[in-house]
Amino acid sequence: MSPMLLVAQREFRQIIRTRSFWLMLLFLPAALVLSQVAARLFKPPAQAAYVIVDESGRYAPIIDRRIRLNATRETIGELARYAAKWKIAPPGPTVWSHGPHYVTDPEAMQFEAAGGLPAAQAQIARLKPKDAPDFHADPADYVSTAAPAGVDTHDGPDRFGATLAPHLKGDVKTASGVRTLALGVYIPANLGQPGATVRMWTNGRPDSDLIDTIREQLNQVLRVKALHASGVDLNALARAQAVAAPVSLTAPQQGSARERMILRSALPLGLAYLLLMSLMMSGSWALQGLIEERSNKLLEAVLACITPDQLLYGKLLGVLGVGALMIGAWIGFAVAAAFGVQGVIADFLRPALASLNSPWIAVALVYYFVAGYLCISMLFLAVGAVSDNMRDAQGYLSPIILGLTLPFAVMISAVLQNPDGPLPRIMSWIPIYSPFAMMARLGSGVSPWEVAGSATLLAVFVALELFLVSRLFRASILQAGQPMRLRNLGRLLRARPA
Repeated sequence: MSPMLLVAQREFRQIIRTRSFWLMLLFLPAALVLSQVAARLFKPPAQAAYVIVDESGRYAPIIDRRIRLNATRETIGELARYAAKWKIAPPGPTVWSHGPHYVTDPEAMQFEAAGGLPAAQAQIARLKPKDAPDFHADPADYVSTAAPAGVDTHDGPDRFGATLAPHLKGDVKTASGVRTLALGVYIPANLGQPGATVRMWTNGRPDSDLIDTIREQLNQVLRVKALHASGVDLNALARAQAVAAPVSLTAPQQGSARERMILRSALPLGLAYLLLMSLMMSGSWALQGLIEERSNKLLEAVLACITPDQLLYGKLLGVLGVGALMIGAWIGFAVAAAFGVQGVIADFLRPALASLNSPWIAVALVYYFVAGYLCISMLFLAVGAVSDNMRDAQGYLSPIILGLTLPFAVMISAVLQNPDGPLPRIMSWIPIYSPFAMMARLGSGVSPWEVAGSATLLAVFVALELFLVSRLFRASILQAGQPMRLRNLGRLLRARPA
């Protein structure tokens, strides 16, 4: 085996034996697992039930109707998105065939009068493509139910609240199945008179949307009563309240070019971020190992058997192998998570992996990964070659790390807004940033000439950097104990090989 490969093998083994390597390797899998757990722990509460005791009988029907219309509007919105995605166009006019839009109350009432969800599902079953899944609407968020057995509804609010409290800690049976009893409401008959108060009891997790809806309906009824008492024509008021501005909301269809671009950009963006993370870690490991070898005189024995160039190239190959192992393990776990589990993370990863379906994108990603690793790793090794200890190295590394991470953060934000914007395009032609910029932009569609041009420029830069760092390596690798001066850097780079 050649000396260069022996150095690469030793460097690789030395790094992967460290605890920090395994902690870093397990970082992404742990993050994905924790995200799945967090999604389950912090998911929105299940659909809730509520109980209303209305002494007058005037308010509960209005509240129930409002909540039912809100649920119908949500269902129409889901139907409209489903129909737009699968290009389903019923022969007759329907409120859900207009595409995603703001659904009004009259449209919701028209939908209910036409047969509601069962009628829409019957139409969809006849018209949907064979590969389209069946449409299933989400259950209504809130369902009205009768007071559970044992709850006193006839002896005032205090008695109602006291007997309802034990039931607010469990589930109740409703017409829509078992639901969590989230709210109890007691509306006095003299509501609107001084001192009359609506009382509410929650299960300890108050649902602000439900409470606000009930409060809004009560306020609206009281206002109408006040206007009527002032002599306002209620018919005219109803006609005025029915007036609504026609609003049409146009959104990209699921699977449209814009959405596909965003999803296909997800994996290249993620790889660019992982490249930066792995470079920071593996570069630090290589730097620390080189400084230890330099300070304890081990390099003198090594360089008696091999040349400085072979040492440099071997270390670069070892660091590259570590980076390839880390990225490969992370991608493998992401693929397993995408196709082996269910949930939001998997639903996001599956379409994101579609960016690898194009062979040239896969080849470009590999090229920019390798070139980026060589480009940045040489900076770390150059710092190690001129540093006697980690304190000296930190002084050189701080501006390098800031110079990499701060523009990277700005670039990622710019890519998410517009991959073809001025900043991402400019950074694509700066060799030290082009691996990150081009990897982040590949999913959005980059012209072949831009890929070829930036790849060529990056290759020239890496070759020039390798030439200069090898000279620096030869001139300074054995100068332990002699502080490095910036004014001597040019002289070291111009030094001829011995």
